[in-house]
This record gives sequence, structure tokens and C-alpha cells, in this order.
Amino acid sequence: LDLLAAAGCRAASPMQLIAPGPAVLLASALAARPAARGGRPFCMGGGFGAAARDTFKYSGKVRPGKQSPKRSVPKSISKPDYWKDGQPKARGPMLPWQIQKKSEADIEGMRAAGRIAREVLDLAGAAVAPGVTTEAIDALVHEAAVSRGAYPSPLNYHGFPKSCCTSVNEVICHGIPDSTKLRDGAARPT
Repeated sequence: LDLLAAAGCRAASPMQLIAPGPAVLLASALAARPAARGGRPFCMGGGFGAAARDTFKYSGKVRPGKQSPKRSVPKSISKPDYWKDGQPKARGPMLPWQIQKKSEADIEGMRAAGRIAREVLDLAGAAVAPGVTTEAIDALVHEAAVSRGAYPSPLNYHGFPKSCCTSVNEVICHGIPDSTKLRDGAARPT
């Protein structure tokens, strides 16, 4: 579970610093999931919502559940550059030794984003229990981020339809929250 502050962002407010990175909230696999629109599945290789048929060859017993529609974010919350079309536009330095010096305002914004990320992480982690759906965890994460004036970074990042990712059993990363209920021993932190 991880809500990341984008270290290279310049922002008008600390809330703009919340952006996805190499990990996102409750990571899990790019396994096929039914789409929020029309019940179409998300299939490997085609991106989210691109294919009309579930062609993924599963290695275990976990299968997609039903998804709720994508949640909205109030207009008052600053949004990342990908919020509409799913395509991030901001780019960091080309070379690892190119280090951008941060201003005091940048550093304070990163601290504020980190505090929010920690609070949301703690709430989501506390919600993980047998019988809870991954969709319920996503709803909690979404509301917790929005109530703090933050944009839930995974939402629409490269078309991802939810505010966090969930990982259950053999699902490794970037799983889409749905009606799947967690079972005792099935939920594992990633």
C-alpha cells in the first residue's frame, strides 16, 4: 500500500504533489478484471477496457469480481496531468545524476503529501480483514484521500479505473478492486 509524493513535482499546493510512482496503493497483478462500463473485461496486452473478451490465462484460482463505476473527484481538488486522458505528461530528469534542487515550498509540499499518504495507508491497512471486499477498501481510500484535499494517484493513471490497487493470493501487482471478498489468510501486504 503506497500513496507516493512525486519528488520532482512543482505544485501550487501540497495536494498536487500526490502522484503515482513505481508502486501504488495496495499493489496487485495486471490480471483481467471486468470493466466498470458495460461489464467488459480488461485483458492483458490491451490496456484497461481495450478488449471485449477475457483471454488471460490464469495461473491460480483468483478470478475477477464485479466492479463499481469509477469514482469522481471534486472540482476543488487539484488534479494531475493525466486525470482526463490517463496519459501522464510530466517527465523527470533524463539521467539519474541530474538532481533537481527543491525549494523550501517544494519540500514542505512533499512533507504534507507524505503525511496524507501515511494517514491513508494506515486507514486502508486497518480495513483489510476477512469478508471485506477490495471494492470497500478502494472506497475508503478514495474518500480518505479526497477528504484530505488530495487526488487518489492511481485513479485514471494509464486508464486505471480505481483509487488503489489490491493484491490477493497469486495476484502480484496492480489488481483492480472489485467485489472480491478477502478470506482469512488470503490478504497479503505487498
